[in-house]
Amino acid sequence: MPETDKIIDIEKEFKTSNSQFLRSLPPFVIRMIEKLIRQDEMNETIYHNRDKTGVPFVRDVLKYWNVSVNVHGRERLPENGRFVFAANHPVGGIDALSFFSVVGSIYPAIISPSNELLNIIPNIRPLLLGLNVFGRNSRDTAGELNRLFESDKQILIFPAGEVSRRTNGSISDITWQKSFITKAIQYKRDVVPVFISGRNSNLFYNVARIRKMLGIKMYIETILLPREMMKQHNSTVSIVFGNIVPYQTFTRELTHHEWAQYVKDEVYKLSENLKQT
Repeated sequence: MPETDKIIDIEKEFKTSNSQFLRSLPPFVIRMIEKLIRQDEMNETIYHNRDKTGVPFVRDVLKYWNVSVNVHGRERLPENGRFVFAANHPVGGIDALSFFSVVGSIYPAIISPSNELLNIIPNIRPLLLGLNVFGRNSRDTAGELNRLFESDKQILIFPAGEVSRRTNGSISDITWQKSFITKAIQYKRDVVPVFISGRNSNLFYNVARIRKMLGIKMYIETILLPREMMKQHNSTVSIVFGNIVPYQTFTRELTHHEWAQYVKDEVYKLSENLKQT
């Protein structure tokens, strides 16, 4: 792969960062980070599939990595409608690509509000609305989000906003954010619960546990996610679509926060479908 075609370039990103800390990192630390996130392998994958964008790019990446996707509950999805597809976030890479691939094969226009850092990969930008997950979003971004919910595009969202963690021996999402419920009501969009199978390595969960024990608020374990994704080549992902939840369901009987946890519970109940097959 030509050096000029390198999409992910940690050294370049750090040198131009607004963070004095990142700009001051010594070269040997940067090399360590590049290896940790498997930068060369990520760039090789992007280069190999460089002629595609959007859903075709996602499909080709999954094929390149020999990842199979099994779909359950497809019959629950009508041909027409404006939906919010709300899914758990078990692994942080393969799950999102599989999610995009499956829903994108059913509906012509999909988009996912996601971490703006993912926009570094131009091939998937058509599928993303970049959000600042580390701070406040601008008025322009808020306006874009409202226009997205007004549109006819299908919206794919991970309401946890973070990859699943292990708690008391069980791997599941953290508390779901309520914003998707608020927007679903406001823009009269029904919600589709979606369960996605998968888990990361014990290393990932152990680093998260130790970080929490030490009282470190920054999610330092996320730097391991590219490594985790590369380990999931030659794997199978299962996606289960649940029954559509009409937006009228979300009455004042519960708060929006409580309704978000209700949908989360419905998502995890869908995992029982996999035990029966």
